[in-house]
Amino acid sequence: MRNFRVWVGLATMFAAMSLVGCGGHGSSNAANVRLVNATLSHASLNLLANSGTVVSGTAINTVSSYATVSTGSVVLQINDATTNTVLTTTAPTLVSGQDYAVVAYESGGTLLTSVIQENTAAPVSGTANLRIFNTAADAGAIDIYVTDPSTDLSTVSTPTFSLVSSSSTQATGFLSLASGSTYRIRVTGSGNVADLRLDIPAVTLSNQQNATVLLTPTTGGTLVNGSVLVEQGTYTATANANARVRLVAAVTPGAAVAASAGTTPISTTLTSPSVGAYTIVPSGASLNITVNGASVAAPATPLAAGSDTTLLVYGSAAAPTANLIADDNHLPTIVTNFKLRLINGLTGAATPLTLDANFAVIASNVAPGSASAYSVVASSLDTRLDVFSPANPTAIYSESTLNVPGDAVYTLFMLGDAGAPIHLLQRDH
Repeated sequence: MRNFRVWVGLATMFAAMSLVGCGGHGSSNAANVRLVNATLSHASLNLLANSGTVVSGTAINTVSSYATVSTGSVVLQINDATTNTVLTTTAPTLVSGQDYAVVAYESGGTLLTSVIQENTAAPVSGTANLRIFNTAADAGAIDIYVTDPSTDLSTVSTPTFSLVSSSSTQATGFLSLASGSTYRIRVTGSGNVADLRLDIPAVTLSNQQNATVLLTPTTGGTLVNGSVLVEQGTYTATANANARVRLVAAVTPGAAVAASAGTTPISTTLTSPSVGAYTIVPSGASLNITVNGASVAAPATPLAAGSDTTLLVYGSAAAPTANLIADDNHLPTIVTNFKLRLINGLTGAATPLTLDANFAVIASNVAPGSASAYSVVASSLDTRLDVFSPANPTAIYSESTLNVPGDAVYTLFMLGDAGAPIHLLQRDH
């Protein structure tokens, strides 16, 4: 019996060294790693360490069990579990006997990872620790409020945490709170409690827990998703239930356009041609649109949770059409670049449009009522933009000395009557 126990111990040690011991939490001879699937589009993920699979089939919005892996610099690889496509790799330095969570998330269609160590000393009895770990860099500067669930934010003078705009992930220190209580966690734009980016209505912290609120990107880039990861414990995801939408009035000049999402106004009266501001509304809410008081058929596609969207109402005021256009407000990866697209909202004898930036075509054949794809352009003090129509060899809009700052997202709207077009260069983010 004794020899059998010795054999088992040796086998366990060699298994950890060769990365075949999945789920072995607590080994002193290896590090312990688990995978958090906080992505937007990957139903299931696998985690590989030094090319060997250690975690299989972690479903979206869940966390895996721990797997034992070797220590030192380890190549961790994330694969889509359905297609086995390699999505990303990272090479953290792992310490023997330590626990780690590998958080997989998406930003602008790219899968990224952050590695969080999970060995913080337990707080004193009767308390719990809470911190913020922000991967949603595109959200910009934000405030985070940790309050009683019934607290009205307009009565709170100071946020619990504040994070400045940064292109990197950010983590706050731990805040000690009374355990056993339920807290509400709200994220807003910096200095504006009305700009609600996320609402986690109820988080209950147990005695001596260390918990991290993970903020991850949404499809639109400005709102954020949230989740709570308890060190060596549970993981609870809270997807954003809202969307941001703006109304663009591109019907016959002078017409009054209004829209709401359910009972939430998007814009009460917008005189065409003009572009309204983004409004936060419940996702999936029915759209109600009017032009000069007459109802307009709403697009069939609902507003997606976490999205930024342009509601374009265009054409003749007597027979308008409403389209939803997805906005991608994730910032460019290089801060000296900007993202630019064209939206064709011309009325009358409207035709497809072409957009040139610095004499290079970046959008072509953009039909009325639609948008081009985004292009990345180098920022300059004298950016040149030209818009052409096939019916006219002369540019219908041209500007050669635009100072367009980088690290931003823009839409060039062409609005008004096709015979006398106007332009609006809008900074979306």
